[in-house]
Amino acid sequence: MKDLAITIFVLLVSFAYFAEADTIEENEFQSQGVGLSVTKPNDWNFVSAEKNLENLKQIQLDDEEFHELMLRHSTVPLVTIAKHREPYDDLNPSLKITVRPLGGLPGDQPIQILELILPQMRSMFADFEVIQGPMELDVAGHQASYAKFHYLLETQDGNSFPTCSELWLVPRGNFFFLIGAGTRQDEKTGSRDEIQSILSSLKIEKIEN
Repeated sequence: MKDLAITIFVLLVSFAYFAEADTIEENEFQSQGVGLSVTKPNDWNFVSAEKNLENLKQIQLDDEEFHELMLRHSTVPLVTIAKHREPYDDLNPSLKITVRPLGGLPGDQPIQILELILPQMRSMFADFEVIQGPMELDVAGHQASYAKFHYLLETQDGNSFPTCSELWLVPRGNFFFLIGAGTRQDEKTGSRDEIQSILSSLKIEKIEN
């Protein structure tokens, strides 16, 4: 379960990095391999993978062992979309999508999967507070689960950002999508309505029986 917690941590930290695209045409990302597409607003940006370790190393965690594991085993998302171009000296609103195998996790119970990792999330961040969830909802026509967290994101250079992160977990066949989004709690650098507009553009193909 720790490897799943690492993936979710990487999704939640609200820096812009990672983008591993199958196809990007103007504002649309498509991955035929996993049957997913998403469209960004005109003034948002797809972000390259080069920021991966650079930005992860900036995060300050009390758990040094977890931080080392995160750097060693972090999973590159399918795509990352950020509001501002990097470098950016504040918390950059972003949305990231990662795909993971279900393994032994209950694909028909997405709420239970989030409930399994919630205790680990609490130990990762300062001032961690669950605002919503886990709850069941529909994402792009699929049964999914959702949770919302507040926490203080601290960096190695001494900065800290009161952060709001949202997490959607969408099972599809023998794998699942993790969608993580982060903004400032006060939304000064970008709003959660903008995040929702991106999520609303998401299309996930159904698996034919």
